Amino acid sequence: MIVRAATSADVEPAMDVWRRAVLARRGDKPLPADAERRARGAFPKPDAFTVVVEDDGALVGVGLAMQGRADDGAGPPVAGLCHVSMVFVVPERWGLGIGGRIVDTLLAGARERAYTHVQLWTQADNTRAQRLYAGRGFRASGRQKIDENDERIVHFERPL
Repeated sequence: MIVRAATSADVEPAMDVWRRAVLARRGDKPLPADAERRARGAFPKPDAFTVVVEDDGALVGVGLAMQGRADDGAGPPVAGLCHVSMVFVVPERWGLGIGGRIVDTLLAGARERAYTHVQLWTQADNTRAQRLYAGRGFRASGRQKIDENDERIVHFERPL
């Protein structure tokens, strides 16, 4: 397996990883119509950095992080804050350490960009993801909300 920076040619395969992982986690329950548009919209952001995991020429994982902003992304940039926006692995590879490699690479990228702390949100019922993040030093902040996909999500953070 190779973990590398994503290129523009990786957007469609990365969206396929995203789609497969999200649908599997949701038990094939469909997402709102604009969910894919929102996910796709993160890739071209100028402050975003994306990594992919490739195995035998196929993408099996994707991670994206960017400058954190106040007001849960709606406000101005917060100095030193990196926001992990996505970590997804194809379902048939869950539990094989790919997500950990993605998170480790994103954390290294955040350090290289001089961020001092990192945050992310994940679904309240996604215990697999919560174990992954806790194992990488993230702690639940106690914040929760309902996201645009009508799912309860919880906030995690850690210093770098």
